[in-house]
Amino acid sequence: MKKSKLPKQALIILSIALVLVISTVMWSSAQITQDTEEEVQSTLRDVATQNALIVQQELRENFNLLYSLADAISVSPDAVNAKSIAAQLGSFVSTYEFKRIGFVSPDGQVISTDGYVQDLSSRDFFKDGMQGLPGITNTLQDRLGTPEPINVFSIPVYDQSDSIIGVLFATYRNQHFEEILGVQSFNNQGFSCLVNQDGDLIATSSNAPASLQEADRMSDYLTQDARNDQPLQDLHTLLQSSSSNGGYFYGGSQKYYYYAAAMDNLRSDRQWFALTIVPDQVLSSRSAPILFQVRLLILLIIVIAGCGTFAFVHSIRIQRRQLYRLAYVDPLTNGDNFACFKEKLSHCNGDCGFYVALDLQDFKLINNTCGVAKGDETLLEVWKLLQTGTHLGEFSAHINADRFILFLRDNDRCTLEPRLECLCQDISNLSTKLNIPKLFPLCGIYETADHKEIEQNYGKAVQAKYPIKGKRTRHYAFYEDLDIKQLSEDRLMEDVFEDALKNGEFQLWYQPKVDPVTGNILGAEALIRWKRPDGTMLSPGKFIPLFEKNGNITTLDEYVFRTVCAQQQRWLQAGATLYPISVNISRVSLYYSNVVDKYREILNSFRLDPKYVPLEITESATIDNSDISSLIEQFHEAGFTLLLDDFGSGYSSLSSLNVMHFDTIKLDKSLIDYIGDRNGEKLLLHITQLLQSFGMTITAEGVETSDQVEFLKNLHCDDIQGYYFSKPLPVNEFEDFVRKHTGL
Repeated sequence: MKKSKLPKQALIILSIALVLVISTVMWSSAQITQDTEEEVQSTLRDVATQNALIVQQELRENFNLLYSLADAISVSPDAVNAKSIAAQLGSFVSTYEFKRIGFVSPDGQVISTDGYVQDLSSRDFFKDGMQGLPGITNTLQDRLGTPEPINVFSIPVYDQSDSIIGVLFATYRNQHFEEILGVQSFNNQGFSCLVNQDGDLIATSSNAPASLQEADRMSDYLTQDARNDQPLQDLHTLLQSSSSNGGYFYGGSQKYYYYAAAMDNLRSDRQWFALTIVPDQVLSSRSAPILFQVRLLILLIIVIAGCGTFAFVHSIRIQRRQLYRLAYVDPLTNGDNFACFKEKLSHCNGDCGFYVALDLQDFKLINNTCGVAKGDETLLEVWKLLQTGTHLGEFSAHINADRFILFLRDNDRCTLEPRLECLCQDISNLSTKLNIPKLFPLCGIYETADHKEIEQNYGKAVQAKYPIKGKRTRHYAFYEDLDIKQLSEDRLMEDVFEDALKNGEFQLWYQPKVDPVTGNILGAEALIRWKRPDGTMLSPGKFIPLFEKNGNITTLDEYVFRTVCAQQQRWLQAGATLYPISVNISRVSLYYSNVVDKYREILNSFRLDPKYVPLEITESATIDNSDISSLIEQFHEAGFTLLLDDFGSGYSSLSSLNVMHFDTIKLDKSLIDYIGDRNGEKLLLHITQLLQSFGMTITAEGVETSDQVEFLKNLHCDDIQGYYFSKPLPVNEFEDFVRKHTGL
């Protein structure tokens, strides 16, 4: 009995062991399938969200253009006719790839850039616009010109008294939405579409099923399969909730997963969603190889339990290594990423050291001028320098783009600063090695021994760079040296910038330029002021340097230029004598290769002679920009008059004036203040004689005394700008000044 029992007991134990092992393997199989499904769902969400962001950006840019054009039309509503539409709006059609742009008068009559005249009074977008509502239509079939699917953007147009004088619209080819949605995903097995909250289909990608492309609504497509009763109800509930989420439905023999990413509401009744859809076979194709291996393991376990167990454990280890690489290895440098940096540093709490947030100022110029591949090569070379520059127990990581972080264990600033100087110099020297624009690394530093909140510590290191960003005067700054109050004020100004621009808080003041002999007005310079809703007036010195750092200055530059053009147009239509009103262009705007074309388009939209809107370029902007000579030539070819502003403020190079052909030189106040000093007056005399010999006119800035005026008269200075004659004036006071100093 005992002998007979032993084999049976062994068999039972072996069977139990095999059942446990097989159960474990089967559980692992289900877990792998679940992980794969979650991975697909995560990717699905990311693709849908990205599509939504791209479409939102497209919508925002198109509406911003229409608002800008509406401002121009509202300047002179009596001039709205077919000829003015073609002149003011025609140039924007091809630039922004619209089919047409048109204006609908209150009686429903439309005039458009392609010459069509018809009655649109029955159209919903016209009715909404006359009620003060912007909008974009569902997909329509354009019956004018080439028949094709379109979407119509529309906004109301207000006159100077805030009364609606019509509706401005732009016809947008639906094909553009299809192209945006056409980005490949899931090896081109995934497809996307745009729907509104009622389930109406706006656009679909070209690889979507034909039955979906032919449908007008998602319900039309889903009701083709009887299994979609509940999925259809779930989708309807999701769309009506205006939130982002995922789900599934059936189509033919396939089950599909989708994720609906909600876009920012244009209007509460016009919610759009970007749907990205992927067939179930994507999940099975990803999990099938793994499941096959698992089933093979089951067979091998039955034959040789030990080998099967070992193989399974081995496969788990491989997956863990892959997950570790995804979680902690930067794909560009193959070094540590920020997650790995945080993990390592979290074990060093109590160890004092310095967080160093490093980036490369104006790095995008390298990508724009040398290509992304050269940009990646540059980042790899920087990473190598960081690796050689760190010691045992110190960490470094690539965060993203051109941003890096280091943790250095120096005792104090005295030992840290030489290391940073050496590192920054080595990075700058890469410019010669790689034949790229000059690199200028910036480091923000925060010292602490508390590593419980690593992201907050990094944020403080980033904040430390704030005062030096964009100046190219220092490579590093410490958080302890920050003016936190100023930082908070700057952040507030950044947050409200866009709303302030839309609400007209930025005002233009005009400082006259006067003939020093006759005292007659010769022109003016447009100066920006920011009047907050509480009545506080902010001077340019508070917000211009900030916007030069964060890039908002380009938008502000264009706003000032467009506003001056509009004001000149109003004076012209009122029959007033026009005087040149000069406008400043920041050095940041000059880095964009299309700056000349953009300013030419704005000027042409107002049908102004460029001589009435001269452009001022600061002397410091000519130092960093290697393309400045070419830009000056392009501006001249476009008909603009160019003024070199702040000449003599510290960067002057007289020899460069022979290369950069400016029309007018503006002598900085620092030179004017030399008047009364014998040597200073000699300097002014020889400078003005040299400039006049080049054929340049001369404007003196910052003139405040009668002695200065008399001296400048003797130098035959062409015009004077300063408090002696007038401070900067709001437009109504400037008009009064012009009437008093016209020489009439």
